Parts: sequence; C-alpha cells; structure tokens
Amino acid sequence: MFTPSPRGGSDDPSALASSVSTRRVAAELLAAHAGESSPHPPSAGGARTRGAVAEATEGASRGGPPSFQQETLFEVADVWHEASPPMTAPRQPPHSSPPSSSAWPMEAQAVRTWQAEFLQREESLVRREMEAFAREERLAQRVATDACRQRLHEAKSALEKREREVAQQVAAQREEKELLDARTAELDRRERELEEEQERLLNDTREQVERIHSSACVLQEKESAVAQREESCSHRAAELMLQRECLLSWEASLRRQQCQLDAQQASVAEKLAAAQELLSRESNLEELELRLREREASLWEAAAAKVPGDRGELKRLLDTLRRLQGELHSCEPTGNTSSEVL
Repeated sequence: MFTPSPRGGSDDPSALASSVSTRRVAAELLAAHAGESSPHPPSAGGARTRGAVAEATEGASRGGPPSFQQETLFEVADVWHEASPPMTAPRQPPHSSPPSSSAWPMEAQAVRTWQAEFLQREESLVRREMEAFAREERLAQRVATDACRQRLHEAKSALEKREREVAQQVAAQREEKELLDARTAELDRRERELEEEQERLLNDTREQVERIHSSACVLQEKESAVAQREESCSHRAAELMLQRECLLSWEASLRRQQCQLDAQQASVAEKLAAAQELLSRESNLEELELRLREREASLWEAAAAKVPGDRGELKRLLDTLRRLQGELHSCEPTGNTSSEVL
C-alpha cells in the first residue's frame, strides 16, 4: 500500500519539486535584490542572515532533524552570501524585472504526469478484467463436450437396437432351418456370417466404450484444470482489487500534496508582492539620491566659479565631503530592511 514518506528521506517527485521550486524562488529573489541594490558592504545583512542560520542550527541540534524552513534558511543564506556584491563592486543600474516563476508549471506538469500514470493503471485493470471475462466464456464453450457424450450414447443405443434386430434375424433363420432342411448349408453359412458380423459389432462396441472411458478421463482432467484456472483467476482478481485500493490511497495523498502546494504558492506570492514593493521604494530612493547629487554638483560648480583663487583648499574640502558622503552611504539601512522582509 502506498504511504507518503516523511520529509527527510522522501522519494516523492512532487514533494521534491515543491521544495526545490521554493528554494529556487527564494534564491532568485535574493539574487535579483543583490543585483539591484547599491554597492554597500554586505556585512550587516550577511551577519543577520548568518545569525538566523546559527539560531536554526542550534534549534536543529536541540530538537532533532531540521525542518523544511531550516533547510531553506541554510540555502538562502549561502545564496545571499554569494550574491551580495563586494565593497569595491561598481554600481549596477536599477531594473525592475520580476523573478522567474517557472517552477509552478513544472509542479503542475509533475501532478499531471502522476494522474496520467494512474489513468493508465486503471485502464490496465479494466483490460485484465475483460481478459478474465473472455476466459470464462472460453470455459463455457468447453461444456459443449456434453453434447458429444449425448451423441455417443445415441450411437450406443443404435448399436443395441441393431443387436436386437440381429438376434431376431437369427431366430428367424433357426425357424427357417427347422422348416427348410434343404437350405441348412446356406443357413449355416449365413449364421456364420452373422456371428462374424456380431463379433465385429461387439469389438466395435468395446472400442467405442474404451474411447468413451478415455474421453471421460480427459474431461475430468480438463475440469480439474478449469477449476485450477478459476482459482487462479479469483486470486488475480483479489490482487487487482488490492492494487486498486493502493491506487486510490495514492490519489488521496496526491490531492493532499496539491493542497500543500497551493498554500505554499499563496505564501510565495505574498513574499513576491512585498519584495516588489521594496524594489519600487529602493528605485525611488535611488532616483532622489541621483537628483540630490546632481544638485550638489551644480552647487559645487557654482561655488568654484565664485571662488576661483583658492582651488586647492576647495579641492580638499570636496574630497572630505565625498569621503563623508561615502561613509553615510555605507551606513544606509536599505539592505538590512530588504533582507529582513525576504
């Protein structure tokens, strides 16, 4: 009987596809967010993610095997650590392409594949039942041997009738012998002929009786073979019913897994909506920052035009302001907030 295996050592392709698709979506979200974020050091987000991984590891060591959320947290942490850009990485232009969602059609395809296999097995079950019905019809045809036995019985009755007729002829010949002495030799000759014919008839009757007896033995053997085949057919029908029960339990487990997949799809859709909202906010912040930088550059150019004499001091002041601006930019909490939401 089919029983769904636990999460840790599952061989169910739909469960594996569900876990792999969920992890893939989380990894693509993190990679897309890392590609769109500003070039700040990933120490804060990585430290927070690694802290969550450490907590999940401690929880797994205290409470037995890791759960699905803990396994996903380990893989997401590794993907976030690999996808986060270094401090010296160049700034990536913003883009708003949504993460790939091709995992859900793959799950639906897997479910449809299992349903097609279930339908094929039901068709094979119906085909085997039809074969068993055809065997029963063939067995019914063998009952026709009773008609052959009836014909043999009729032939035996005809032979007995013929014997009685021959006996009557013999009696008539004896009477004729008493009446006609002149025809004694002829009657003796005819009597010998009749005796020979009777012997032949008796021999034929014995042979026919032996054939009937052998036919009866063969019929008994065939009846025993038919009984054995009927017994094997009943065993086969019981096995087919057991297989049908297994297939029904398998269908119920597939329906439960489909409900779980729908719930996971709804949770991932909520996370995707939150991630898209964060991306739109980041793009707005980057646009405001770009406008602020352009305005600042225009102000500095105007200041440089107004103070043309002391350009060295103005250059040192600009370098100091740029350094302070880089430090302020590295302290922005945008990456931490997005990593917490994801």
